[in-house]
Amino acid sequence: MPTILDFVHSVFTRVYPKDSFIFKEGEESDGNMYFLFQGHLMVSKNRPEEGDKSIKEVFPGEFFGEIALISGRARAMSVQVLSPSAKVGVLNKGVFEKLEKTSPQFLLLLLKNTFEKLNRAEMKLESLYAEIHKKEEESKTAAGPITENQAVIPENAEVIDSGTFHETPAEATGNKE
Repeated sequence: MPTILDFVHSVFTRVYPKDSFIFKEGEESDGNMYFLFQGHLMVSKNRPEEGDKSIKEVFPGEFFGEIALISGRARAMSVQVLSPSAKVGVLNKGVFEKLEKTSPQFLLLLLKNTFEKLNRAEMKLESLYAEIHKKEEESKTAAGPITENQAVIPENAEVIDSGTFHETPAEATGNKE
């Protein structure tokens, strides 16, 4: 069965040095999608409270950037080179449209791969939801029911020893109501 790479033999390639960005989150779409031929990339998302957070890694044979190519929306994530260099195939909108008209197999493979990505993302979301739910349940269990030692102590109480207290009359504390 052919792979998407079998259909992109006519794309031009570009070599990116270590630490350079293929694109950055928020940039307008340049009308390209990319295929990694050699190297190792990191996909990251900016989180206001954490800065850039690694989402996944990209290895040779994988593609990325297809959603911005198809939708025309700004880049949702950043892609940066981790290896000493990366050789990337660039498929522009013109070549994509030509493939879309002449090669339904290409579109089917692209669709299957995109659904696999969405499925992995959905499983990750479910896992995170379960983890959050578990932590919420653990914190509820840890709090538990109020025991004698957790009882609310009145403001006008005097501690007699470490385990007991008694209420002091309001007149003695200066609190006259």
